[in-house]
Amino acid sequence: MSKMAYRKNSRIILSGLFLIWLILFEFVFPGNRFLPKPSIVFLSFSSLINDYHLFKNFGITVSEIYLALIISYFIDWALCKYIAGYDWFFGTLDAFYKLFKFLPVIILGMFLILWFPNSNLTGFIFALFIFMIPMAVKIKEESYKVKPEYIEAAASLGATKNEITNNIVWKAVQPALFNYIFELHYLAWLLLIVFEFMRGAYGLGSIFRNALNYKDLSALFSISVITGVTIFVGFYILKYLKNKFIHWSNF
Repeated sequence: MSKMAYRKNSRIILSGLFLIWLILFEFVFPGNRFLPKPSIVFLSFSSLINDYHLFKNFGITVSEIYLALIISYFIDWALCKYIAGYDWFFGTLDAFYKLFKFLPVIILGMFLILWFPNSNLTGFIFALFIFMIPMAVKIKEESYKVKPEYIEAAASLGATKNEITNNIVWKAVQPALFNYIFELHYLAWLLLIVFEFMRGAYGLGSIFRNALNYKDLSALFSISVITGVTIFVGFYILKYLKNKFIHWSNF
């Protein structure tokens, strides 16, 4: 199946699911507790804005995720020569990475809530941790795959170690790094919403928490749709940036 046909089939399936929801839960089963009526969902957006402070909480979560992603990217770029060239430095990062490979990272979020109960930066710090260390590990892994002839050619032309790291190694790992960022992007959304749900102060996770506490099915459904659409848009923006600026391969 071609990529265009796959996308067409996906749109048809999504349209069919929307029509099923519209017909069944608006007219056939209007009083159920499984999915809300479409008309109530549309009306609930005003409640999300006024009662659940949608714009504020939405802005906080989005800014925490994407600011953490951008800062992590540039921190790893600045530290690339240490990550790729110094085993002792990478060993320290890898120890933390392996620790939370077997210990759920959300436990770190619990400690952050306990340590800094009144801080507005805990969500950002948590998101920064989700991105920065796994990206550094990916850079190290991909640095082993850089073709030796690239490095030898640059060295023969008089390039310094820093120049080789910035102009050869860093650029060579970019395609795989961006593909990995796609995975981390979804993981960061998942973990940060859970973190905000536990903290309960602000963010989209707090809206999920309040909607469950109030047993507000319409608000829960609406915020789920908003979250899904936002993740979808964020993914395609990242994909666009990769196709626009990272158009080469290390192989």
